[in-house]
Amino acid sequence: MTPGKPPLVVQTTSRREVVIGLAAGLLVLAGLVYLAATFVSGPSKLQANMLEGKIVEKHFTPEREQQITFGRKGLKQKQSDGEYLMKVRVGKEGRIYEVPVQRSVYLSKDVGDSLLFVKPPSEQEAGGAAKGGTGEKAP
Repeated sequence: MTPGKPPLVVQTTSRREVVIGLAAGLLVLAGLVYLAATFVSGPSKLQANMLEGKIVEKHFTPEREQQITFGRKGLKQKQSDGEYLMKVRVGKEGRIYEVPVQRSVYLSKDVGDSLLFVKPPSEQEAGGAAKGGTGEKAP
């Protein structure tokens, strides 16, 4: 038999250390419960700021531009063909919104299709911003 290391003797903990450990554990648990509750209630605010409507018109404004950004990975260069806009009629609002979209969305949607988009920042409910906006009245 080979002699091994002597067994590790753990000192007893005082009542004060136990209370501190339990309090810290309860604080961490309370934080996790708060985060979970916030995460669960988050999507309802997003859904309140979403609109869906029918595409009435599609516009492409050719404005070739070059964007250069500087970040941690150095310079990045991005070229844009122009601005892709869709006019969307929202039935429940009774308005037509001009919605800027990416090229892929512009090419995949046709007039008459439905489009789901976020309200303009001036009309969003969560921020408490004043009502009013960028949309036009529907005829």
